[in-house]
Amino acid sequence: MNTDQTLNLPAIVRFLTSKEANLLFLALSFLMTVIIVVFVQPMSMLEFTTQTTRLSPLAQLSLMSVCGFAVVALSRALLVWVSSRKELALYALSVWMFVELILCVAVATLMAWSLSGGGPVKLAPLAGDILLGIVSVFLIPYVIAYLSFRLRELRSELVATRRRFTLESQAVPTEQSINFYDKGGRLAFSTRFANVLYIEAADNYANIHYINGDKEDMFILHNSLKDLEKEYSGMGLLRCHRGYMVNVANVKLMRKERSGLVLELATTAKTIPVSKSYTSDVTAFFSSDNVSPVNL
Repeated sequence: MNTDQTLNLPAIVRFLTSKEANLLFLALSFLMTVIIVVFVQPMSMLEFTTQTTRLSPLAQLSLMSVCGFAVVALSRALLVWVSSRKELALYALSVWMFVELILCVAVATLMAWSLSGGGPVKLAPLAGDILLGIVSVFLIPYVIAYLSFRLRELRSELVATRRRFTLESQAVPTEQSINFYDKGGRLAFSTRFANVLYIEAADNYANIHYINGDKEDMFILHNSLKDLEKEYSGMGLLRCHRGYMVNVANVKLMRKERSGLVLELATTAKTIPVSKSYTSDVTAFFSSDNVSPVNL
């Protein structure tokens, strides 16, 4: 994994198109809009329209802001939907945000003219003033979104480093048994560590897929994958997806498909998906040459 995340443009694009980042952006943009409209009250833009309306300047600014924010909210909802089906390139995201900005300015300008009474308007100065206001609203949310991305990436690096260190110092030998306990702390299942293939989430249960003799078998454990991750992530069982943990000793290779990264296991035809939220941790782990070859 590239340690200089400021240059990791694909990771930044994936973050900016994620549901989490866009919800954060919309919440911060809404907060900034309220602060500017209520406390700053930039009335100068109303000077470019002929006021023939009974609406107060604050009401006009509020309605303009609501319409502009609605455009952004719809744009971001569509962005998340599109990116969940196809990963966007940097240029596509840049074009998307530019078009979003232009549409937001156009709608707010049209609303300003309409709310003022529909009289003569100085279009260019009005659009320019609205553009400046929208950029002011977006600036802080974009900065905070980027800082959030950097914090998440640094946290992922620390987690991956801790996992590698723990695996090297506490790894379970392949011939040693590994014990699995249920939610009550009672021993429920034990097998050789080398026999474990992967663990699959199933609501409040976890399906442990393992080699039993010469065939694949499954044990249903009354425990959550979240609790198993806390217990075994430093012992060679790596969380790679919301629904999967995998025995790194049985990973043959990692490859990239259109849907994302997948892990191939040496003793089964099953491929284990790697979700976007775990991609950094998984690639960092296998890039360290600890366990398995990587084929990207």
